[in-house]
Amino acid sequence: MQTLHEKVRQALGKYDLKIDEKTLNNYQKMIEDAQVLFPLEEQHALIIKLLHEWQHRKNEKIISVTSEACRTKQGTCVTTFGVLSTDWPGLSDTCLGIIHEMGWNIYFNKGISYSTDQENLGIILIGIRTEGEKDHQDIVSQARTILEKFHQAAVGTKAKTFLISEEIRKLEIYSQVIAEIEKKVNTEDMEAIIGLNGEAVKYFAARSRDYIENRNIIDIARQIILNHDFIQKIHQSGNTIELDIRNFETKTEGSFTGVTVAGPAHLLHLEDCLKTIEMTIPEYQLKHNREFTTSQGIAVYRIEFVDSTNNALTPLEQERLKKAFSAMVLNLRRDRAKWIESIGGFEQYARAIIPLLVREAQTTGITQVYESVGQATDLFIDFKIIVVIPESRAVAKKRVSRTVNGLESVSGFHIHSVKPPRSYGNTEVFIIDLRVQLTDIDNTETIYSTIKSTMSKALGDFRDFDEGMRTLDTAKLKAVRERLKDINKSLIREFYYAIEDFYRLSAPGSEIESHIRIAVNMIDLIKKDENGFLVLTRQTGTVGQSGKMIPSATLLCLAYPHEQKLLQPILAILEPFEVTLSRLEKSGRDILICRITKNDKPLKDQEIEKMVTRLNQLKKTRSDQSKA
Repeated sequence: MQTLHEKVRQALGKYDLKIDEKTLNNYQKMIEDAQVLFPLEEQHALIIKLLHEWQHRKNEKIISVTSEACRTKQGTCVTTFGVLSTDWPGLSDTCLGIIHEMGWNIYFNKGISYSTDQENLGIILIGIRTEGEKDHQDIVSQARTILEKFHQAAVGTKAKTFLISEEIRKLEIYSQVIAEIEKKVNTEDMEAIIGLNGEAVKYFAARSRDYIENRNIIDIARQIILNHDFIQKIHQSGNTIELDIRNFETKTEGSFTGVTVAGPAHLLHLEDCLKTIEMTIPEYQLKHNREFTTSQGIAVYRIEFVDSTNNALTPLEQERLKKAFSAMVLNLRRDRAKWIESIGGFEQYARAIIPLLVREAQTTGITQVYESVGQATDLFIDFKIIVVIPESRAVAKKRVSRTVNGLESVSGFHIHSVKPPRSYGNTEVFIIDLRVQLTDIDNTETIYSTIKSTMSKALGDFRDFDEGMRTLDTAKLKAVRERLKDINKSLIREFYYAIEDFYRLSAPGSEIESHIRIAVNMIDLIKKDENGFLVLTRQTGTVGQSGKMIPSATLLCLAYPHEQKLLQPILAILEPFEVTLSRLEKSGRDILICRITKNDKPLKDQEIEKMVTRLNQLKKTRSDQSKA
């Protein structure tokens, strides 16, 4: 009878491989050593156990068992798992995926397909190697959970086979895209783009096989790189809006126009982008849109469309659309400036933010900077820049003087004033008024990055406070969404970012939820009364240990047609109270959400009734005036 060594030597003949005896012996020893902790007799025993159980438990769709194949005095152990089920494409991948999901590496894996007269059986053997007692006890404690997961996932169905084939095809395209990206990307950016949490994985996870198969490899690679580059630019420069518009060919549907736009999530909304396209390209046909927000609060939108004749845009139309997006961004900043002015101007706004900047500077020892847009026109943009420096006045003055000189040296930048420093503890606070003449700027989208880089040279390392706010915002929005699962995610996002900035960051989650719910209720009311002046009130607060709400404020929500311009008379009615005011526009209506207290307490019932009566009188007065 031939030995195993002789059989291997004979089998090697088909590969036309000539190996000397010593080398062959070394290779065979390597194979034997690799399996010494899960030897052949253990493998056979596990398979026989599975087959025996299958014959005696015919009513079960899957059999799975676990055992120890080997345990040495040094503490090394191999814990084995065996799975037997009717065979189907993807059985092995599913079982291995469960082990990896549980955080373990595979030491040994073998798959066998065995056919009987009635069925094809799939048998999977898996070994997990542990080196110490702690790891061994961990895998033993998780064994039951792993077996349960096998039972849930390893039964083959047509749906599972379909899903796996879908993912395998996506994986093939993914590999081609990664190869294309590696040709174009610097080594230092590689992990952020093709790593486990990189842009490439996010791109493929969020899109269907049909979508991916209909795009060219080069276009997919370019889009992934573009997403990464835009996020990095905004992260580095602050409140910029990045835009890319270009045509691309699909494989089955002809040419599309693709728009990628990215910016701070609190400033940029998908609805604004779609409206901008509609106004510029009437009756355009939307083919695809996708949005995501990073943990740093940067929103990225991808919009693909054709015009009313089913064609991609001409170069002239693309240029018109770029100008329309620039106008949209400018209008958003103007609206923000007007809103700040309507609630008391920048001085009121600064009173809210300066204590936060001072606290951060004192805690971290890092200079804090916050930029706010004041007046904005087609000719210029005014900026208010707050600088909080945790140094002596003499040192702080020198740094601000360098900052002012640096900004003034930029073409189109003009310093209007620098307010005398004010001391807050061990920090010095400066406010710089800067005007940027747009006629002197070739690309308005570089304004923020230019301000930031110029100030960095003068101040040294500083924290862009707005960047920190974006990061906090994103985490808080995620938590709010988890608690408001009955409300559309896009609606939550829109209402969340409409809440006044600093209140939004400091308020408890329960109050933020109350703001969003009352706004949702108001939208429902508007659908029933499209032209009326609508009023809702309720109490808000925190939930105590008993589960009951402890009121901390009164919420007032108002809606009225945008053209009525009722903000100032409403503020006059609310003047006796402490008010935090938030506003959004929806379906041609102004919606105000007011958090109201009196002496830091919610309003009494009679105070609410009196306030609502005065508001309804305002409604009647305006209605009478419009009739006259």
